[in-house]
Amino acid sequence: MAVVERIVYYPGCFANYYDPEIGKALIEVMRINGIEVIVPDWVCCGMPMLANGNLKGAAKNVKFNLESLSKAASPGYKIITTCPSGNLMLRKECLTFFDSDEARFVSENTYDAGEFLFKLHQRGRLSTNLGRIPLKVFYHSPCHLKVQNIIREPLTLLRLIPGVEISRVNTRCCGMGGSYGMKTTNYKRSVEIAKPSWEDIESLHRENKVDNIVTECGGCKLQLEAGTGIKSMHPIMLLDQAYRAYKPS
Repeated sequence: MAVVERIVYYPGCFANYYDPEIGKALIEVMRINGIEVIVPDWVCCGMPMLANGNLKGAAKNVKFNLESLSKAASPGYKIITTCPSGNLMLRKECLTFFDSDEARFVSENTYDAGEFLFKLHQRGRLSTNLGRIPLKVFYHSPCHLKVQNIIREPLTLLRLIPGVEISRVNTRCCGMGGSYGMKTTNYKRSVEIAKPSWEDIESLHRENKVDNIVTECGGCKLQLEAGTGIKSMHPIMLLDQAYRAYKPS
């Protein structure tokens, strides 16, 4: 398919350092839908710094990202994220703590990847040449998407994939809470919050009702995998697999 538009991708730390397959999948999914991906210079979104009281460090990172992203997106391109926390930072927190012309521009033009693809689908622009993926999934809705009311969009995309069965939609907090759950002092409380989700996943898995966990959040992925031993993947990776599995009749 010929390129008909472009998007600016902000990968964030998780896709860049921990799970680069997310970024690769995004680029491939966009390519199939005729969209070129631009990745400008970027740094950590600053949310971990902000959450831990390092306002000066967060401000430095935010300033860099806002200038870089607003310049790259200035021709009229949308800014796409695959990390819920990065999305929330660019879309909401930057305006609250670091309001500027660039912050308002970035906020107005930033979309979660699933949200953006859902809008393509609504316009009849999303390719539905998707192969069958026989998979029962436990979908975990990350808190940083829930607070932005981005819930039905990823579910709609997953339901487009032949063979994918959503066994459960989990809206509980996983207990990781960004860097909160990574601190020794918060471990016990983090586990208490996570336990109902862990038990739900394990129960469904024993009943052969769940093969994989699906969630957009890297922190949620680590938390849910650690407590259950069951693999988790980003929805964009499952969509990429389905495009690759498509065989024209």
